[in-house]
Amino acid sequence: MPPDVQRILERGKLTVAVLGQDNAPFFMNAQGQLNGLDIQLAQALADQLGVSLDITRSAQTFDQVVDAVYGQKADLAISKISRTLKRAQRVRFSRPYLRMRQGLLVNRLQMAEQTQGRSIVETIRDLKGQVGVIKGSSYVGFLKQKFPQASIVEYPTWEEIVEAVVRGDILAAYRDELEIKKVVRTRPDVALQLQTIALTDTQDSLAVVLPWSSSHLLAFVDQYLDTLTAQYTVDTVLDEYAEYWATQRPQQP
Repeated sequence: MPPDVQRILERGKLTVAVLGQDNAPFFMNAQGQLNGLDIQLAQALADQLGVSLDITRSAQTFDQVVDAVYGQKADLAISKISRTLKRAQRVRFSRPYLRMRQGLLVNRLQMAEQTQGRSIVETIRDLKGQVGVIKGSSYVGFLKQKFPQASIVEYPTWEEIVEAVVRGDILAAYRDELEIKKVVRTRPDVALQLQTIALTDTQDSLAVVLPWSSSHLLAFVDQYLDTLTAQYTVDTVLDEYAEYWATQRPQQP
């Protein structure tokens, strides 16, 4: 038997690295129980291997999740991790289980000041100003590549970035379209201050992360993903967790 799979079977558990901070609908601790899209996938892989699931959440950034796999502190990671060339130098990626576009959440007033008679498309193409991204995420690199004239402002959490856009401290937040759409669903109170923009010429593919030496486990994960009858999209994921979003909306006074 291939050693990368044999180790898991002999141990009797599949150790999966997940970010320490909740990120619904992928992984969140609701009523003391960890669930979400990524947790479901991790449990399914453990079930297929006939072992128990062990979740480790010591990582505080997405890059630290990748580091945990590279250092073989976990068998794999399922933690809303984007496939990037930089990360692929150190670890292996499965085929994507969710493909998304990248998006901007912009402050309407600041964007109006930037357009100055130009179209939104022209303004976005030549985007200047301060743009918020999560520290230690793939979007730090994506921002440098996509908007070289923008000023990068790194924040510890997505919630802090959204509030900074609402207040007008920064021009925009840069992340995947699911997170952008999620803000609109859960924060109707700030809809007038914000504008969402999906970048049609971009892609953010989420995949399972594995150690570079785990070639057979990678083939196993890919084959399992190929057997899934339902292929996830941003909208199907948002709809599946619609009830969860409803409970997350702030109460109106």
